[in-house]
Amino acid sequence: MRRARRFAGFVLVNIVLGLLLPACVSPEAATELTPTLSLKSIGGSRIAFQNGIPVPTFSYQPRRRLELSSRWRIQTTPMDHDLSLAVRSQSLNRIIADAAGREKPAFDDTGWSTVEVPGSYDPPPSASGNGAWYRKDFDVPAEWQNQTVTLKFGAANYVADVWLNGHYLGYHEGGSTPFAFDATDAILPGDINIIAVRVDNPPWGTRQDIVPWGLTDWWNYSGLTQPVWMEATSAIYAVRADVVPHLDSADIAVTIHQRGGADAPVQVGLDVLPATVDPANLTNPDPLSLVPLGALPIASQRVDAGQLGRDGTTRVHARFSLNAADLWSPQSPALYVLEVAVFWQERRVDRLYETFGLRRIAVDAQSPRLLLNGNPVQYAGVAPV
Repeated sequence: MRRARRFAGFVLVNIVLGLLLPACVSPEAATELTPTLSLKSIGGSRIAFQNGIPVPTFSYQPRRRLELSSRWRIQTTPMDHDLSLAVRSQSLNRIIADAAGREKPAFDDTGWSTVEVPGSYDPPPSASGNGAWYRKDFDVPAEWQNQTVTLKFGAANYVADVWLNGHYLGYHEGGSTPFAFDATDAILPGDINIIAVRVDNPPWGTRQDIVPWGLTDWWNYSGLTQPVWMEATSAIYAVRADVVPHLDSADIAVTIHQRGGADAPVQVGLDVLPATVDPANLTNPDPLSLVPLGALPIASQRVDAGQLGRDGTTRVHARFSLNAADLWSPQSPALYVLEVAVFWQERRVDRLYETFGLRRIAVDAQSPRLLLNGNPVQYAGVAPV
């Protein structure tokens, strides 16, 4: 009976809040920001695109890389949340006018304070509701000339608009999802570059078109909350490799993209490499740190990706069978490393790596227990009483 009363009270509170919070929603909140994510059907595959490029991998890659975390200059300021979440074709000019030059390379930000990225500019118990402008200058090596350059963010809470050397790259909505931009045309190899980011975080309960819109059990912190970095590749490169593991096999889908260029014959080499997880490499993000020195592939394939046209994207598929595979468990986190090599005119132009593990999860049909790789396991959790 006590549980029933508590549940009824919980439902009543949520109904009341559900009726009250929409009354506080801004009248302009219906002008929702257009999503930047879309799906395109290419060659029978559904490929995700965002900000004009296929959605890349955000895992660590041993490529040309510039880490843009550490100290950034920052200026917190009140922002018009309706403007931040308005369709950019209607709001961008007003955002730039309100920026008062903060997005331009020559802007003087020496009087601003600094903040660590990744991090938050309003950790608890700070009052939330303000937005912030971030700026950072950094050197780009001269050898990045004629490379395809991608700017990647782990996350920014909640709406971020990004400029590089005064060029507007685009925006992203969503405080917990990574995003990327093609920075090739805006980058200045062999020179100092300036990145500017406008971040706004509307208070929860003021709009119905933000996530989360109302009640949560965590602080509504704001800012560049995950790492920021740049990667450089050739014009033809592996965008991502998606691995679906099974008990004794793995299905692999690799997305390939060409920025600019002309029709080009492309092949993809796929190698599954053994991995050893130990205390020395347990926290190393580089997948190559898991591969023992001199290790040979345990499975290999070469797939013809066909002719890749100008600004073209394609996806190739492969399946590997793994005999007597090592199975993953918390006590023995056995992994494999997938190496993807992209070939153009028989010349390797890019590499990409992903890690994956194989495991079997089942429910014992004879008793209420969970089985991992055939062994009973127990996990601590939280449940209502």
